[in-house]
Formats: sequence, structure tokens, C-alpha cells
Amino acid sequence: MEVNPLIFIPSVREIPEVMDSWNKIPYDKFIVRMMLEPEAYKTGRDFFLDNKEYTHIVIAPDDMVLDYESFMVLKKSIEEYGMSNIAGLANIDESNPDVYSCKPLGMDPTSASKGTYYEKGNLPKETIFEVGFTGFACQWIDRTLAENLSFKGGCNEGQGCMDLQFTRECNKMNVSQLVNKNTYFYHMRKAQALKVRAWKNGEHPPGEGYVLFIRTGEMIWDLSRP
Repeated sequence: MEVNPLIFIPSVREIPEVMDSWNKIPYDKFIVRMMLEPEAYKTGRDFFLDNKEYTHIVIAPDDMVLDYESFMVLKKSIEEYGMSNIAGLANIDESNPDVYSCKPLGMDPTSASKGTYYEKGNLPKETIFEVGFTGFACQWIDRTLAENLSFKGGCNEGQGCMDLQFTRECNKMNVSQLVNKNTYFYHMRKAQALKVRAWKNGEHPPGEGYVLFIRTGEMIWDLSRP
């Protein structure tokens, strides 16, 4: 199948390694800056659904290095098998490079306890496998599924945990969540974390947020308001 992804990046951080990785991915990017998660995800979803030329929305967190080879592995999986969604492997944080954000079927998706996540030593034998929670590690979602998802939050009265709500809604629709283990996206969760926490806890005047639309082939080095 022909695949034309839109990379959706909800962004508060400005991590150089992450921004540099965006420039290596040859597809359009829709960067939603300085918006709280519910508004950011609604903005990204609406843009994707309004622009029919895109076949998939790809959620790329602003603290995750968007590895080119892994991105292309996921794209090839979609092209070959046509699944409605697929994600990759990403470490849960810098201190745990071999503990991944995805969870086995049957595990509580809300638990952060040790042993509830997949780790390097207990991954399934299959290259592509079903999980109980993906953790949004370069999360690909096709148009049909996106049309039926709320893109709302699953915790803090809908203000956060967008990946948790994705899991709940997929389960309700009996949609399998898939991961390809031949991938790795480095998650820099602790980078600029204090800045993000301070921003979230601050005042958010109307018009604070803005969007940057980066066409294929264009480079992005500055995330300032245009």
C-alpha cells in the first residue's frame, strides 16, 4: 500500500539531538508548540483529518530521538501488512536503556512497577507482536482508526496520558496494538524536564500556542514562533 505519513510532534522541549533527528526524516512534520496536551493533540488530529493526502498520523514525542532506520522499519511494516497501528521500542528513560515503554498483554497499563514493562531479555520471538500498551514510541495510526479515536487524555481529568487513553479505546474497539522489535527510539525523558514541569504549572494565556508546518525537505533548527 502507498503510505504518506504526517509526523505530529507536540512540543514544549527544544532538545538538540531530537530536533536534529527530525531533519533526517523525509516527510511532512506538524509541530504543535507550547500547548497543553489536550489542545495539542486536538490540533494535530484535526489537521491530519482535514488533510486527506496523509494516510497515517505518526506521533513523535518531543523527548524521543526519531531514529531514521527504525522509522523506516515501521513504514515498511505498514506497507507490507497494512495494520491499523504500529509502534517501536523506546527506553522508558535514560537510566533504563533496556526497559521499554511497551507492556505485555494483561499487564496494568497504569502501573509503573518494575516487571510490568517489556525488557531486552523478555521480548517475544516474533518481530511484530501484540502488546497491552505501546507507550507511543513513534506511534503510527492509520486514517480509519484515527477517525474513531478521541485523542484525549487518560489521566488527570483528561489532561495527560494520551497513550493510556489510546490503549483503552483500542481495547474497547477490539483493535490490537502492535510493536515491531527491530526498532529503537532513544527516549530522553529527563532532558529539560524541570523546564516542562515549570511551564505546565504556570499560567497559559490565550494565544500562547502556535504551530510550525515543515514540508518534506525543509530543515528545522529554530522552534520560535514564526
